[in-house]
Amino acid sequence: MLVDHWKDLYLPSFEAFRDKLAPGAILVADNMIRGGGSGGQAEYAAAVRATPGMTSVLLPVGSGLEVSRYEP
Repeated sequence: MLVDHWKDLYLPSFEAFRDKLAPGAILVADNMIRGGGSGGQAEYAAAVRATPGMTSVLLPVGSGLEVSRYEP
């Protein structure tokens, strides 16, 4: 799943689909570095990383990609 829309909606979007993730799901959030993370990116990254079974890494590619894998 690609998360790439208004940055202040990253966290509410994640909260909406988090419980529907299948084992092995891959999430990619774009623009995680752009704007210094002031648009909700930091909150999204914190929530993803705090989710049990989620492994996540920030890749400094372009404007930053948060790549996460769900394996409960």
